[in-house]
Amino acid sequence: MDAGKETAANLTASANAGMAKTKATVDEKMELMKAKDPAQKEAVTKKKEERITQANNEEKQAHARNAAAKEAGKAGNPTGTHPTSGLPGQGTGH
Repeated sequence: MDAGKETAANLTASANAGMAKTKATVDEKMELMKAKDPAQKEAVTKKKEERITQANNEEKQAHARNAAAKEAGKAGNPTGTHPTSGLPGQGTGH
């Protein structure tokens, strides 16, 4: 994975996390309107916080996977080397 693809993948992960956090907040607002007692409201808020924490963790994991894929791509195809043929007249690359 090159730097551009990693950046795009990271932006996607961040956007997905942002949408998940927004959805958690909106869902909380809807559930708070339905909740009657303070214990229910507290449970709704706790659920929202857990969902936001999960979204943040998933985003961090995606960024780590993208960085690892980029590094694996570098190791698998080092810059400056090209496959060469051992046939006469084709060059050996050395």
